Amino acid sequence: MTWLIGIIKIIIALGTLVTIHELGHFLVAKACKIKVHKFAIGFGPKIFKKQKGETEYTLRLIPFGGFVQLEGEEQRSEDERAFNNKPVWQRMLVIVAGATVNIIFALIIYYGICMSSNLYVTSTLENVETESEAYQYGFREGDKILSINGKKAITQNHVKDAISRSKSDDMTFEVERKGNIIKIDATIPEKQIGVIGVGFDENTTIAYVQGNSVAASEGISIGDKIISINGQEGLSVSEYVNIIKASPNTEIDVVVERNGQVLNYTLIPDKNEVRIFDVGYEILSKLNFWENSYYAIDEAGYYFNETVRAFATLITGKAENADVMGPVGIAEQITQTQKWTEFFYLMSAISLSLGIFNLLPLPALDGGKFLFLLIEGVRGKPMKEKTEMSWQLIGLTFIIGLAIFVTIKDVVSLF
Repeated sequence: MTWLIGIIKIIIALGTLVTIHELGHFLVAKACKIKVHKFAIGFGPKIFKKQKGETEYTLRLIPFGGFVQLEGEEQRSEDERAFNNKPVWQRMLVIVAGATVNIIFALIIYYGICMSSNLYVTSTLENVETESEAYQYGFREGDKILSINGKKAITQNHVKDAISRSKSDDMTFEVERKGNIIKIDATIPEKQIGVIGVGFDENTTIAYVQGNSVAASEGISIGDKIISINGQEGLSVSEYVNIIKASPNTEIDVVVERNGQVLNYTLIPDKNEVRIFDVGYEILSKLNFWENSYYAIDEAGYYFNETVRAFATLITGKAENADVMGPVGIAEQITQTQKWTEFFYLMSAISLSLGIFNLLPLPALDGGKFLFLLIEGVRGKPMKEKTEMSWQLIGLTFIIGLAIFVTIKDVVSLF
């Protein structure tokens, strides 16, 4: 029964994302009065077919893709409604529509998740221990951090982001305290901590396992509940995290419960260098609709920016231990989701990644086609069909090679 539920999850998630992507292309093409021959969801054998007007609508067996076939897109046509005979700006809109819809859809889902949680960690300090470095610098409970080195802070995420990305250990905080605005100078150097690549929910159950991490390589899975670390039982999430952080490159014994079975693992956390601002933050709950919406929009924007940054570091080669996942790996992650929030968050992450990836200026991707149209707009005439097809073939070869590589990697990781 579990495998059946997993298959249903995969079909719903990937089917929805493919459908809205192709629907974006389709609707904009129709709006621009371009002739659409086929609208297909999936690849392989047809399991449903319907002809309506000039367009054939099909549903196919394999849900890992789809396509919209336009008159004059692959080969130039004399038809006045052909894609190649439309103004460059209209063709650009059609090309980017699919990826744009994926990005918008992802942010709407994430916004919905934030709205349903009605819970936000603000930039207001709720806990500052007297023996902490933050206290020594002058931070006090109730301080609301407004900015760091001039960068605005609204939530805990903004504070952590500004601190981690600071080019210097020396930072200037603008803080509101009892209605007054003060400035606090602090030095926050990088420190070595241990990481195993997992995220916890509130009851020490593992809610996320990063691919290519220590935890993933040792077999720890989403849904495992931590019983003890180094023999210490009944601790809070933060206490277990502190044990991991204090153990870079040092063995730790982790005991988890999985479906009623107790499993023992010996892990060696990777070493990571981060800046630690040792404070606790105020958590807001029971907000009204407008307050909740304000924070949800901010969180969605932060989520989008972080995803774009992740892609940028991956492309520039600055990402360490980068993990690229293909259809098999994505399907496995989908089946492992336990709660509806996990399922929709993963669906949002896949949709956002799909949208951003498709906009990369690589031949065979939507971003590559957009680049060719941009060149045509600047030159005032289209690129030679033979030249464009050659670049498309190169891009397609690269994409297929990448797909084969990540699929093999994903399959190997299952065993």
